[in-house]
Amino acid sequence: MTDFPDLGPDEAASYLWPPCTVEEASLSEFQSRILDFYHRHGRTFPWRESGDAYHILLSEVMLQQTQTSRALPKYELFLSLWPTIEALAGATLLDLLTAWKGLGYNRRALYLHQSAKACEAWGWKLPSDEHLLRTLPGVGKATAAALMAFAFGERSIYLETNIRRVIIHSFFRAEEQVTDRQVEAVLSRLLDGIDDYRSWYYALMDYGVLLKALLPNPNRKSAHYRGQSAFENSNRQIRGLLIHLLSEGGPKDGAAIGTTLGTFEWDRVVSCLEALTEEGFVEEQGGVYGIRRV
Repeated sequence: MTDFPDLGPDEAASYLWPPCTVEEASLSEFQSRILDFYHRHGRTFPWRESGDAYHILLSEVMLQQTQTSRALPKYELFLSLWPTIEALAGATLLDLLTAWKGLGYNRRALYLHQSAKACEAWGWKLPSDEHLLRTLPGVGKATAAALMAFAFGERSIYLETNIRRVIIHSFFRAEEQVTDRQVEAVLSRLLDGIDDYRSWYYALMDYGVLLKALLPNPNRKSAHYRGQSAFENSNRQIRGLLIHLLSEGGPKDGAAIGTTLGTFEWDRVVSCLEALTEEGFVEEQGGVYGIRRV
């Protein structure tokens, strides 16, 4: 297996949890099995070796809807360019978007930049309060919970796609339309008796990666499951092309933009430009569009 090169198929199958409900399960036995797998075969990443909240934020934002193999080199690049959150706040949006290129979902980069700037209010540190964390741009429930567990060692209910896969497969195998509230209730019970929240959540995530390699996707049973929409000819594609054009080629007027993106309806291009301007990516002066400078 790519993610677990020392794990053979027989041993991998031995870690599968038998079907049961959470009421029927021995939660301590489940915890032991997950942690045993992690201690033997857990993956290593530089952000897992760091307790710096900025490092954790950076990794969590980059890993949203992005494979670790793509996020890792960008994580290392960002820390080499901007080793502190204050340094990141001082970067230009153009430089940040240039470094971000290849990760997709550019809104994450904008939010990361805005969050870094907001941290001036806390002395260039991320707050260790979950409610304050969630006031930062782009920091939702999951990212705030990750920061609480991984950076501050505090109990939190952290739910992401691999963890959801583990809980649904292990305790809701016979059900359909499983809600996140149901999953979070199980996660809360599983935290009892856990001392190291960082390792526990890393173990759950790695076990979820194992299940992904062995089984059909249990997350299809989630009430919140949505297949990814097509990228080709989508507004997401247009937005990405606009940001690439303006960050790589500098400011452009409407005619130059229309020539480059001529395969798309002009009304859609204009709509995306307006949205990017409103969101803070782009500024317009005299009919010329460029990446926002401030």
